[in-house]
Amino acid sequence: MAQRFEQRPLNDEEEDYRAQVARYPRLSNGEEQRLLATQGTGRDKANRILIEHNLHLVLEAAHARRARGVPFGDLFQEGTVGLISAVEHYKPGDGGFHARLVHAIAATMDDVLAQTEEAQRNDESFVVACRLLESAQRLLSERLGRAATPAELAKLLQWEEARVSVILAMLGEARVVHDQELLDYLDVMDDLNDLDNQEA
Repeated sequence: MAQRFEQRPLNDEEEDYRAQVARYPRLSNGEEQRLLATQGTGRDKANRILIEHNLHLVLEAAHARRARGVPFGDLFQEGTVGLISAVEHYKPGDGGFHARLVHAIAATMDDVLAQTEEAQRNDESFVVACRLLESAQRLLSERLGRAATPAELAKLLQWEEARVSVILAMLGEARVVHDQELLDYLDVMDDLNDLDNQEA
């Protein structure tokens, strides 16, 4: 009995890109070679056709890398940049045309994914550092009966004092933003209450 596979539903964004790419069917080997051989004033038009009709490679690469922290549309756009660069810089001596395109698209997307993953790790590290610093502040304030200095916090945490100062400054800015957002929210709620009272 043949095994049945259920196709996973695609999100709307991927469906949109898939519909756009479907407008550009794959070229035959003969058409591709003719376009690659184009020189002079017709080269830009040939490159545009090669790019458009190889967008399916970008779609396939983005589909394989979805759900890894970067929106599908962003992956597609970055991959398209890699495709454009590969087509415009391709020379017959570079080897297989499709292999060059696939490599360039993958490299561009993987670079974006690596940057995103690094940023996420940095965000997580910063959150951990903030929690440690706040715990140290509470502990020392209880011991000393006053707010601890950056030097005292650095000594307790075994950090550089400059690191403590930077994180304290960022925490202070975050609290100001949070407090302003809370005040704005309360203002909105007051306005709504005034409106309800007037209607009553």
